[in-house]
Amino acid sequence: MPLRPWQCLGVAVAIFGLSGCGPEPEKKEAPMDTACSETLKRGQCSKCRCMGKNGKCTRAVLCTACSDPYSFLANNDTNASIPHGECAIQCPVAPQRPAMPANALDLNGKEWPAACWNGTEEQHFFIIGDWGGILSGSSSMTFKNRKTIMEPIDIHAQSYVADRMAAVAKESLPKFVVNVGDNFYPGGISSPGTCNAETHATDAAGSIIFTNIFENMYKGAGLDGVEWWGILGNHDYGGYHYNVHWDQNIFYTWHSDKSRWLTPALYWTRKVQFRNFSADFFFLDTNRVDTDGNPDADPEHNICSRSHNQPPQPLDCKGTSITSPDTCWQWFMDMWNAQKKWLAEKLEASTAEWQIVVTHYPPTFEPCRSELWASYFGKYGIDLYISGHTHLQETHYKTGDFGDTAYVISGGGGGITSEIIPSKTGDDDAYGFMDVIINHDVINIIRYSHGGVDKKTIIRGQTQVFPRGRSEVQVVV
Repeated sequence: MPLRPWQCLGVAVAIFGLSGCGPEPEKKEAPMDTACSETLKRGQCSKCRCMGKNGKCTRAVLCTACSDPYSFLANNDTNASIPHGECAIQCPVAPQRPAMPANALDLNGKEWPAACWNGTEEQHFFIIGDWGGILSGSSSMTFKNRKTIMEPIDIHAQSYVADRMAAVAKESLPKFVVNVGDNFYPGGISSPGTCNAETHATDAAGSIIFTNIFENMYKGAGLDGVEWWGILGNHDYGGYHYNVHWDQNIFYTWHSDKSRWLTPALYWTRKVQFRNFSADFFFLDTNRVDTDGNPDADPEHNICSRSHNQPPQPLDCKGTSITSPDTCWQWFMDMWNAQKKWLAEKLEASTAEWQIVVTHYPPTFEPCRSELWASYFGKYGIDLYISGHTHLQETHYKTGDFGDTAYVISGGGGGITSEIIPSKTGDDDAYGFMDVIINHDVINIIRYSHGGVDKKTIIRGQTQVFPRGRSEVQVVV
């Protein structure tokens, strides 16, 4: 039945009235405040904005303010819908290095003045360990520690590695070199009985060794003037001696105003400030591993060995509490216990984006593994552990032993024959060094070999390491 005119009018009015109940017109895209992404937070952004609508970002989240003490550097794009930029630190004037201590132990546990680089270029540092061979005339020879020798690699391994470091350094321009110890084979500097923590100088023996095995070996564009930050290995104490001139490894830090050698103590720490992030480095002495409470035990692998520390050589180490093989172990044990407490306090207080531990022994060695690393790695969120001692080149990450803490072994510096036989082509992990690229989000570890007789630049592997958060998860030991 057709509608009458007045009925049609009612329907029209009803339709017109209901039209206001439909969906509102879609809002236009506009700037809005939003949470910063984890990447932006690690890059020091404290406030962020984005273009969005209906409460959701429709475009990239942008940094609009920075955490103190970082400065906000605005982007030059005047057409941008949202003024944005990046965060960058303003490096202070470099402070003078602390004065040489009266005793080589005086700066144990102290923080060295921070290093700062705020450029926009890639930030690199190198890793090397177990590198200082035997002084032969004015050159260095690799210390032989196995019967089978692959000539010429095993004879001049240190030189091969140094040559490849120099080649890569020209392009990478490392900011510093991390040195994991065993600087001078086979038994450190000078002879047993020369230890003196109160030398307060770099004497002739130290100068000759450093000049020929360190200064003249690692040089060239990219390496000249670059600091080496390090610690001592068991061979720097003497291998199975405790009283060679190991103090020179510390005092050489002050041999000149422009010294690139930096080992101011047996254990110490330093903050590295980059453009928009920082890294805390903790340098530890873990040579407790190669000591024994019984000086007659395992004489070939015991720094405190009685059979190798006997008269007529002096049995004390001046400036320390070591007076004999019987007191040697306690000295190392006291230092180890002090470091455990010290490291826990330093890690707890660290606010850097990265926490990096540097020491001579890999984390699998006891008693350090069960007493420290099994709990510290997770509890304090240690991101990277750098070591040597085992004479080869390896990287370990998410392998099960230590979860999200990466650890590297760079014990193939060429001071001693490697644990695996090298090839003449250089396609092996017997000898080499590592180049580390670090930014606020990721650490990229590049493993280089010795290059072989043709001195090729060979990358043996790359490992990307991501930040590890703090947790109470422990490794089962």
